[in-house]
Amino acid sequence: MNLKSLLGILGACVSGFLGGILAPHDHVEASSPSVLRASRFELVNGAGATVAYWEVDSKDNVRLRLLPRREGAAVDVGVFADGQPFLRMGGRDGKNRIALELDAADKPLLAMGDERWQGRVVLGFNGPDTPDAAWDNWGLRFHAPGSERTVAGIGTMRGSDGRSEGFLTVSGKRIR
Repeated sequence: MNLKSLLGILGACVSGFLGGILAPHDHVEASSPSVLRASRFELVNGAGATVAYWEVDSKDNVRLRLLPRREGAAVDVGVFADGQPFLRMGGRDGKNRIALELDAADKPLLAMGDERWQGRVVLGFNGPDTPDAAWDNWGLRFHAPGSERTVAGIGTMRGSDGRSEGFLTVSGKRIR
């Protein structure tokens, strides 16, 4: 190394040292945000694979989805766009196995199914097609695959006189 290069390096070091001393020492700290906004958050494992996410979907439903290693299986917890909360557990085939929901009047419904039909067994409030505050039917209903028709059921319902009474149905026929 020649003398000219050595003097150049020494001059650069001295300039850097003097610049560090003479520079103003006002520290500016970044403020921590009080609100962090996004439409989706993802949780990833050590390998970078998504194992959960929290999002607002295209229908404005808000959900937290937990994804295990098995394909298709998931647990969803959230609130539909209309304000009704839900909890769903799906099997490896992606079909719901358990669904717990509240209806528009905050009455609960628990539905269970298998790979052939997601609504095989339904327990809870049995709401009418149109909202009715006087409706008070509750029960346990069993459905055949692909059918909304109750093939067996037991529960309570409000009779024509306004009193609660029990019901039992088998193959769509009410038993007294």
